[in-house]
Amino acid sequence: MKNIYKLELARGFESWGIKFSLFLGCCITIFHWIFSVLPMAFYQDTYMGTEYSMKYPFNVFNNWIGAQTYTFSYLYFFLIPLLVTLPHAGSFFQDIRYRMIQQLCIRVERKYYYRAKYVATFISGGTVAIVPLILNFILTSAVLPMISPQAADYTTLIGMKSTLGDFYFKHPILYICIFLMIIFVFSGILATIAFIAAYYTNHMFIVLTAPFVFSMFLNSLFSMFGLTDWQMVFFLNPAYNGDRILPIIIEGVIIMATTFFIFVINGSKDDIC
Repeated sequence: MKNIYKLELARGFESWGIKFSLFLGCCITIFHWIFSVLPMAFYQDTYMGTEYSMKYPFNVFNNWIGAQTYTFSYLYFFLIPLLVTLPHAGSFFQDIRYRMIQQLCIRVERKYYYRAKYVATFISGGTVAIVPLILNFILTSAVLPMISPQAADYTTLIGMKSTLGDFYFKHPILYICIFLMIIFVFSGILATIAFIAAYYTNHMFIVLTAPFVFSMFLNSLFSMFGLTDWQMVFFLNPAYNGDRILPIIIEGVIIMATTFFIFVINGSKDDIC
């Protein structure tokens, strides 16, 4: 049983997909650092030398990519549903197409195969979502001071009424860690949507883009009804200032319960093996 988990994790973390996802994600976060963070670092001395009545240094917590909601930041969180599928979400479709699934299920009980596939896709998807963000935070902390943000400074998008807003101003590092965990879990859940698509198409492209199309549909639907808090592109971003606890929990639980039931529980009973 342990071997199938090791095999699936190895396939996920050694695939071309995870390398491409990390490359693309890191490019976006590095470009943000170059075009948004470095100019502030160079301007810091000039800014602090001017005679404003109130001034507070540009800092890591207000300027890393997870503290903004526009340009590179918006692009990154918009593309997360696509990035998370590339490492391992398409492997189930490949196993069916090239008949590898029969060979694997001969050597291990099919329920363990489906569980291992689900876990490996979940972990690899979550990993590619947070690694570029962590890289951006490290790069930003190398050129900007790591001082606590101030609500009175008016340079942060997060307010006291935002989700965990008061916690952000007291413990910004813990706030970021909490949201990185949320992004990891939700991104892993999004990646498993591709398993459902694999049952209904003969094209890998559709399988890999299924989570992205699904997120686009939900974003458009909630936007049409004015429910911004429920849009993934916003509530996954640590900088979003709305109330998002309920949307994250409800959407995450529904998606995970659906994919786990269809793929792991029903899939292990399927004659596909």
